[in-house]
Amino acid sequence: MKSFISENSGRIVTMHLQKGELLAESIRSEAKRRGINNAVLLCAIGSLRKIVMHMILTTDDLAENRYVTIEKPIELGSMQGLILNGEPHFHFVCSSPEGKEYIGHVEDGCEVQYLIELCFMELPGLEVERKLDEYGISYITERESRVLPGTC
Repeated sequence: MKSFISENSGRIVTMHLQKGELLAESIRSEAKRRGINNAVLLCAIGSLRKIVMHMILTTDDLAENRYVTIEKPIELGSMQGLILNGEPHFHFVCSSPEGKEYIGHVEDGCEVQYLIELCFMELPGLEVERKLDEYGISYITERESRVLPGTC
């Protein structure tokens, strides 16, 4: 186990995404526009007309994923995750009018139907990055020092 500490909380960004906007792409764009590198997603609710997600299929050491695209009315009941180095990593819980649930990792391409309301909080001073391990899994680790040769 590893843990990482941000000594301060930063700005809180509340967003309203409108019909046709892209979910992860809009969050990534707004974090970049606001100069937010690391953040925690506090909440997200709304409606989607297209979800793009993946989920694991096995417990083997090398992950096998199934990628799914669904285009129909979808309620976004909950979404959580992190933005690290400007890159969102979110999972959501959604449902369709006929009661089908969808739970998985949010991929680019999810489209808002009517609205999505969400809020994320900046984590200033958090010095982390993601690195791939021997299984191809992207884990959080301390950011390596970026000291250039010949400098102190």
